[in-house]
Amino acid sequence: MHGALPTRIRWLAGSLLLLLGALAGAAPLSTDVEHDAPIGRSTAFLQETGGRLDLAGALAAFRAGRFSPGDAAVLNFGIGARPAWIRFAVDNPASGPVTRQLSVETAWLDRVEVHVLHRGGVVAAYRAGDRLPFMQRQVMSRYFMFDHAFAPGASEVFIRVETPDPMVVPLYFESREASRLRQMEQQLSYGLVYGFLIALIAYNAILYASLRTTSYLSYALYLAAFIAMNVAYTGHGFAWLWPEATRWQQWSNPLLMVLYGSAGLLFAIRFLDLRVRFPRVRRAVLAYCAAGAALLAAAIVADSQRHALLVAFAFVFVFTLIMPVLGVAAMRAKQKPARYFLLAACAAMAGAVLTTLATWGFIPHNAWTFRAVEVGMLADATLLALALAYQFRISHEERLRAERLAQLDPLTGLNNRRAFYDLTSSPWSNALRHGHDLSVVLLDLDRFKQLNDVHGHAHGDAVLKAVGGVLKEGIRQGDVLARWGGEEFIVLLPETTAREAAALAERLRVAIAAMRVPREGGDTALTASFGVAQLEDRAGTLDALIAQADACLYRSKDEGRNRVTSCPARQRPALPGIEAASEAV
Repeated sequence: MHGALPTRIRWLAGSLLLLLGALAGAAPLSTDVEHDAPIGRSTAFLQETGGRLDLAGALAAFRAGRFSPGDAAVLNFGIGARPAWIRFAVDNPASGPVTRQLSVETAWLDRVEVHVLHRGGVVAAYRAGDRLPFMQRQVMSRYFMFDHAFAPGASEVFIRVETPDPMVVPLYFESREASRLRQMEQQLSYGLVYGFLIALIAYNAILYASLRTTSYLSYALYLAAFIAMNVAYTGHGFAWLWPEATRWQQWSNPLLMVLYGSAGLLFAIRFLDLRVRFPRVRRAVLAYCAAGAALLAAAIVADSQRHALLVAFAFVFVFTLIMPVLGVAAMRAKQKPARYFLLAACAAMAGAVLTTLATWGFIPHNAWTFRAVEVGMLADATLLALALAYQFRISHEERLRAERLAQLDPLTGLNNRRAFYDLTSSPWSNALRHGHDLSVVLLDLDRFKQLNDVHGHAHGDAVLKAVGGVLKEGIRQGDVLARWGGEEFIVLLPETTAREAAALAERLRVAIAAMRVPREGGDTALTASFGVAQLEDRAGTLDALIAQADACLYRSKDEGRNRVTSCPARQRPALPGIEAASEAV
């Protein structure tokens, strides 16, 4: 009879605790049930108003009914909120202790105090927070985790949280194994995110080292800044990189947020070429970055972490709005890669806005809303990588086009002298090395100066264009045709003897003589004189062979024009008569 009395008293005390919890709107959590979601709706909370509350004060406030029931799975008190006490009840129906893991899964909380009460007395107290070195944590995790063996019957848990950062408190109450599996899934997802972004950073760093295009470097720095920011606010940095640097842990979030936004804007300046296309916009963007850095520096000097966070959140929020605006301006300016940039900026903006709203408590906080910034950044990084590739392709095509135009005669569209030498270097070397035949045909339009004087330069240009068209149609594939200068044209013929070259030149002569170029008052007929030379001196140069063809050309002029003269190297005419023949043309 006497032995049953303590059991009855214990049952009455537990029932009273459960009743108080029910009155506060919070059902007790059973250790027999695996709770795989945040337990915010099973809690009650109170924010401090008149100074710091200790455990006794919080307990008295709860008994007095001043706690409010949790109205969301994840409690969210907003940025710069006053410290809060959170209370929930635990029921262990087993006959022995049951260990459960309590997780507060926000990595940036300054102070976390956990008090476990059983039978009206404190049986355990734990302290954590990122103001303490990482190695002092009970469980080595980037979150604040506590293992406790709950005694049979009813227990109470009081948690006090304090931070100038957004006070988001996702509470989990589960077995160690369930917690471990969930943490593994999270770590795997972060590994995929970081691995993808690091691969992009390495790829663009290599491109920058190879091409020296600053857009690749600024893009790599932008991605690196995002990773640094993400590593800081998710707690990975404190766990992996600076476990003892508690001071840096306090300021890393606002500093890296401003760095991330600034890196993104500097990338936009480079990628969209704002210096040339929108110089005033560029100056405004740089001024915005400078203003954000100055305000953050002022908050640091004043040692106001709250103001630093407000500056950082506002800076990043405005940054996510500026990027799409720049994309729209670039599209209106007809910049071809701008559509990729705009899509990327919109994806990043959507992710950042969702995460910010979830962190500040305006929308429900869950895995998707909190990590939306990472999803948006993955889309942003992918689209910007495509934009850079597209920009490189356009630049490459424009460079090839410019090089091609630099090698074309603007009037006739034929190769110019520079292109002729570039295109003939390979067949010339092949002919010298293997002893293959090769010939050159040089032609000059007869009395072209008189045609220009009588009918004007505009008609003379039309004649040159027409001749260029006839020559294009008359040569063979593999021959190299160019406008040599003025009214002169040249053709290099690989694998061709002087006899074969002369036959081709004769066909061209006949085609030119048969053509008619319309003009006001009639048509213009004209003729051309040709010189043909074959490579025979294997120690000679292309210029020497062209000089032989030129000598043969002037021989055609001297002998009455409108003819083809072929002179192999051993029969080339003496060069002193060339000047006199030229003057007679």
